[in-house]
Amino acid sequence: MNKLICSICGMAIDDKNYFFNKEAFLRKNTSGNIMFCPFCGAPVKYLVEDEHKINTLGHNLDEWHLKIVNNAFKLEVFNGDFYKEASKLAEDSKIKDMFKALSRIEYMHASVHKKIGGFTSEPNLKKLDYSKYAGNDKLLEMACKREKHAVEYYEKYANRMEDNKIRDVFNVLAYVEKIHIQLTDKK
Repeated sequence: MNKLICSICGMAIDDKNYFFNKEAFLRKNTSGNIMFCPFCGAPVKYLVEDEHKINTLGHNLDEWHLKIVNNAFKLEVFNGDFYKEASKLAEDSKIKDMFKALSRIEYMHASVHKKIGGFTSEPNLKKLDYSKYAGNDKLLEMACKREKHAVEYYEKYANRMEDNKIRDVFNVLAYVEKIHIQLTDKK
């Protein structure tokens, strides 16, 4: 397989990692059929063979746009923290593995926002006790709510982004979070 670069998160995809985070996707990449970035979930159309085709120019954001990106950064860290803790509380090994993979993906989304906003440190978020949500059903319900909130956030602000690259990032992440809704919605 040829090495691919994700134009959303910047990660290189090759025969050693195309299957990474497979528990967090409805479909599976194979070495002969890469459908999405295993690190952030971006669809194949955002994967390129030539990293020079990736627009890595800095983003000159005004205060309002920077605040939107900063809030998205915090949202993804918050959700990554939730999934990390949920993976410890889940009773079923498949759900544990899914939560671990979702945590890594949410943290990757946070990393994308960190780069866009030029932030130099992680947000200082309050650590929450999720033990009251112990049990697979409660954890999945909380996960689904978080994913729905993320989709609403990205859809609300995507078209307000003047920078095409940031608009693409918000639209792609909304798409990925919709997949996460399907994974966590057990109704």
